[in-house]
Amino acid sequence: MRAFPARRTARALAAALVLAGVGVSPAAAAPRTVDLVNLGDSYSAAFGTGGLQEVEGLPGCYQGTGEDHVDKLADRPRVDVALDAACAGFTTAQVRELVSVPLVTGALGEAELVTLTMGGNDILWGDFIRACSAPAEAAAGPSACDAMLARAPRLIDTAAASAATTVEAIDEVTDGRVVVLGYPHLLDEQQDSALVSAERAAQLNAWTDELNAALAAQVEAEGAVFVDVTDRFRGHGVGSADPWILVDPGSAHHLHPTEQGYLSGYYPGLMSQVARSR
Repeated sequence: MRAFPARRTARALAAALVLAGVGVSPAAAAPRTVDLVNLGDSYSAAFGTGGLQEVEGLPGCYQGTGEDHVDKLADRPRVDVALDAACAGFTTAQVRELVSVPLVTGALGEAELVTLTMGGNDILWGDFIRACSAPAEAAAGPSACDAMLARAPRLIDTAAASAATTVEAIDEVTDGRVVVLGYPHLLDEQQDSALVSAERAAQLNAWTDELNAALAAQVEAEGAVFVDVTDRFRGHGVGSADPWILVDPGSAHHLHPTEQGYLSGYYPGLMSQVARSR
């Protein structure tokens, strides 16, 4: 005889009780708490919101101190952020190594939902922005930017393949749903800005799309869910009338979402996955 999953059996029993006129208690019908673990790079670590703090128990792992999508989620009822171990600057390989740290492994073993961003540091995205910035091109011409753009396809393929390996490593220690969030367009391409020309902004945004597409294909092949946030950030890039991306070249927070970006851009996409995990 085929054995049905416990959750399916419970639903069937509840339906049978209703049909038989037997009441089901409100507590039994209430949505259960979702245990969440957050991993990933600076776009999962509140960079852009200001401040800097080291994660307790994880030397070298730094996060911003302002409110982001994970903080807002933690304030919701029936959501327990068991561990926020996103680390600014981490590559896909470094996130993968973090999975084997006992603190992280233990939390993942109890998690129903695992969220992260990754891949941007693998492709050296900051180098793209520096080489293609308006000041850099004014000083040295377009050759450095063109060279970086020519390298993009290979870098993206390598980053996406490594991201898939990281998802596989996470899957080995958790039964939870793994959700990989994508990257927004950082730049408004409607007009030139002090940071970058409209032409270069369009090229860089196109490569963001390529990175997101490659990440989606690879991580979904490993059973993860990919959430694209580009539509939610549309019209809010650097140079727009209402930017959700911080410009502060002297800071580690440069070109990361502001609190508004995290709360209005990343949070809605993440919240949709919490509902499904219940």
